[in-house]
Amino acid sequence: MVFAALWVGSAGTGTSAHGAITFGQIDNFQDGTTMGWAEGPASPNPPTNVPAGGPRGAGDAYLQNVSGGGGGAGGKMVMFSGSQWAGNYNAAGVTQIDASVANLGTEPLFLRLAVLSGTAVYGSADAIELPADGAWRRVTFNLAGDALTRVEGTDTLGQALSHVQNLRVLSAQAGPTLMGDFVAGTLGMDDVRALRLPGDANFDGRVDAADFRVARLAAGNRGLGGWAQGDFDFDGRVSARDLALLRRNFGQSIPAPPAQAATMSVALVPEPGTAGVVGLVGAALVIRRRRRDVQI
Repeated sequence: MVFAALWVGSAGTGTSAHGAITFGQIDNFQDGTTMGWAEGPASPNPPTNVPAGGPRGAGDAYLQNVSGGGGGAGGKMVMFSGSQWAGNYNAAGVTQIDASVANLGTEPLFLRLAVLSGTAVYGSADAIELPADGAWRRVTFNLAGDALTRVEGTDTLGQALSHVQNLRVLSAQAGPTLMGDFVAGTLGMDDVRALRLPGDANFDGRVDAADFRVARLAAGNRGLGGWAQGDFDFDGRVSARDLALLRRNFGQSIPAPPAQAATMSVALVPEPGTAGVVGLVGAALVIRRRRRDVQI
């Protein structure tokens, strides 16, 4: 199979089938390394850690990947994850991956995610068109429902997500793939996080009144149990911003994977600055601890 040959080509990246994906984990590259993100061993331009200039500005390190275009090694915009992204996504409750990205080159990029399970490959059905403007944007790759399309193998999406070996971030305009396009480009990536639908505090696959009650009772307090208590932005407290995230997704649910194929839907929004955060807080819900009804 084509898949078998492609997998051999990425086997030297250090990715292990015995990784342990954990909910909420983040690659922020502040340790000065690439955190295991790599290209094939023959590439002349592997990913590098840039110590400043990420979405938070001065002092914010990020990962940079350069592709040379043309033919040969290093010509395609594609990079493989480290072993921390291997494991059982179903057991960990991870249904989406968020990241901050910026196109630092001169040509548009068409970002997709590819998921390799060892016996199957799933890839993003829809690409994120990333303009060459250098702006940092927050993107969401969903791993549920029809968000991923099977590219190779026989595993269902649920089976593939139970034993992920490798993730790839790549640029491919035409459709889901494992290899990406030849393009002369520069991609910045930061704050890659394992998540699920914000607001789903109790991990039941939907955002509803039960989740709101949990977050409302914990609002204003610190250190009360993280996501399970409503800290959806991982800042160590449950605030109006967390309630605004819940409100935004209220009534939504995580679709169950279909029997054969699935696709990764992608959301593209500007990276929020301080003014955006203030606006969210100002528009957030008024918390009344003693009320038994739920209004959002």
